[in-house]
Order: sequence, then structure tokens, then C-alpha cells
Amino acid sequence: MAIILALDFETTGLNVVEDRPIEVGAVLWSSGQQKCLESTGFLVESDKPVTEEITKITGITQTAVDKFGYAAVDGFDAVIALLKMADAIAGHNAIRFDKKILESWAKRIDGEVPEKLWIDTTTDLPGAKFGTLSHVAADHGFLNLFPHSALADCQTVVKLLSMYDVEEVIKRAKSPTLVIRSHQDRNSNQDASKLKFRWNPERKVWWRTIKDMDLEQFTKDAPFNVSIFDKQTSEELLSL
Repeated sequence: MAIILALDFETTGLNVVEDRPIEVGAVLWSSGQQKCLESTGFLVESDKPVTEEITKITGITQTAVDKFGYAAVDGFDAVIALLKMADAIAGHNAIRFDKKILESWAKRIDGEVPEKLWIDTTTDLPGAKFGTLSHVAADHGFLNLFPHSALADCQTVVKLLSMYDVEEVIKRAKSPTLVIRSHQDRNSNQDASKLKFRWNPERKVWWRTIKDMDLEQFTKDAPFNVSIFDKQTSEELLSL
């Protein structure tokens, strides 16, 4: 049994340092009781403007943020209060995005983010398939009714977690995430694509993430050799 905080941010853009959270979604969930203990969703004031593009994606307008947004410090404190009650934090693409957004938010206001285990539904669900949260939900037989609504995205993450053995998910979350390269010949690129490798045209490599606990079996099953990227290259690929 674990208390998990599903956490999601809608932001002014995708730069995890320069952009700002403008909406917070959070659901505190008990895996043992299979019950939501607390949930919240609110807008946050921002010193960066909400562009028309972001409004098209999220439905959030500058007017709404100005009128209903929490002050940045108050919004951060509300998130941290919930985070402190959780054993782990969960989200879709959370480690590459939401965790970094929260850490940048903390630095700007001289706040502190407590150390917690982060669960990412892009990698930590057994047999996880790469895709958007809406696609992953559909693969599991249900709809994410309000994509890019922070609270709705959190509810979707909780629904996904409820369909698995949470102890197995936590075990996977604790296993390091590696970035690997495929070494197929150029006539076998389709094989790499089928195994969820992605092409990076700048480095001219096929790459993907994998859990350390899965690497040995994956290496045995793959029809070509694979290798692990060094830390710097891994971070650069993951930042794209």
C-alpha cells in the first residue's frame, strides 16, 4: 500500500527553466484503499504571458490566469503540502518535465522540494507503451476526457496506476532509466522502429529509454546489438 500524489502542470511552454506553471493538478491517492484522499486544480499567476498557442492547447487564457491564478508562492506551497503527505509522486513524462518544472519553480521563490520517489507512467508501468497520456489511456480501454487539463490528466494517471500492481510499479520506478543505442545495419532500421527506438537526425542515431531491470532480457531478445549512452549524451537526447 502506498500514498501516491499524481501531479501535473500546464505551462507557458516546454522550456523547463524559462517557462512557468499556469495550472496545477494534483490527486492524492491511496493504492491500498483504491481511493482519492484529496484532489485540487488551480491556476497560477505567471510573469510570462500565456500565448495564443498555449491557449489553443490548454484552453487557459491570460485573462483567467490574471483573475483566478494563485500567487506563485501560494501555489507552490499548496503543491508541497500535498507532496509531503505522499510516499511517491506520479505523472506522465513527469521526470523529464513536471519534476524539472517544480524544481525550477522552487529555485525562483527560494523554496525546497522534498526528496520523493517519482513514478513515470511512460516508463514505469509494466509493459508500458510509448505515447501521449491520451493514447496510453486508450490502450487501456478508457478515455482521458479532458487532455491538457491538469486535474483531468492526474485523474487519468491514477486510473492507469489502479490497473496495475502498485508494488511492481514502484519497483520499476526505483530501477534507473538508461538511454540505449541500437546498432542494426542501415537495412534494418524498421527493426529498431518496431522496438520503439527513435531516430535523432543530428546525431544520426537510433535511441530509446529502458529500465535497467529490463536491459538484460531486452539485449537477449533484440535482433541487433545495443549499447548504453554516457550520461552527458543521455541527458542531451532526453532534453530534445
